[in-house]
Amino acid sequence: MFSCAYAENYQDESVYGLIITARCDAAQAKVSAFTYVPVIPLSSWIYVDGASTVLDRAEADYMNIISDRLEKDGLSESLLSTHSLTAIYDAHYEKIENEKARKSQCEKLRNVIAQVAETRALQTDKTNRERLRAHLTVCKSHVDSVVKELAGHRLSGYYLLRGLEALDSGEAQDFVALLREVHHIPSSVAKSITNGISKDQWDVAQNKNVVCPKFLGTGDYALPVAKLTSPWIEHLMQNFALLFSRIGVRDNDVADVRKSLRTIGIGA
Repeated sequence: MFSCAYAENYQDESVYGLIITARCDAAQAKVSAFTYVPVIPLSSWIYVDGASTVLDRAEADYMNIISDRLEKDGLSESLLSTHSLTAIYDAHYEKIENEKARKSQCEKLRNVIAQVAETRALQTDKTNRERLRAHLTVCKSHVDSVVKELAGHRLSGYYLLRGLEALDSGEAQDFVALLREVHHIPSSVAKSITNGISKDQWDVAQNKNVVCPKFLGTGDYALPVAKLTSPWIEHLMQNFALLFSRIGVRDNDVADVRKSLRTIGIGA
């Protein structure tokens, strides 16, 4: 792993890079470029990619609640694809919101619609961290679910790295590898990083067309910071490979497969 890496959605964050090029090829200088995946502090990831996952799930749940409400009230679910939520409420619920039997239902529906609006707004723009943090608190069950899946290495496209020491704090932190975001750096740049390179040295070299290393401050230094050991590197690469293992073919007919066992008296 090395410091001062680049990640598409983390332009102002401290990013590390985890080289995934085969070590034997690197040692024998058989590659012209090295491949890496960005590694992000968990505390930053939760506000970007983590938040996207949480918000998507939260919106789906909110929309299910609204859909159920429409169905119970004899309204078509197709309204959701042809009218805004506010328009649906104004047309069908505003007139009954003060009725004693419907007041609490209408209030709940208004609150859910407001949560959908906030969720969609944050899906579009996550720059206000305090606003996003407040909404993630509201969506705590989804945050817990996402973190649980991440911790169990079941969140597709992401890999949790525990207890890595950060350069800026010197304390052990949790990080997330972005397995779907693959970058390449020329071998000459990788060699410079191996030896260690400062922002000033990089600027003098005039590597203007190379996005990595990416320096945030004048005191930044691109250099190796850690090495992922066995069996974690193999486990990470297994998760990485599984992202590309599913090919779009027709599912086998289970009943048809069972017929193959009839000759030995087992097939149904």
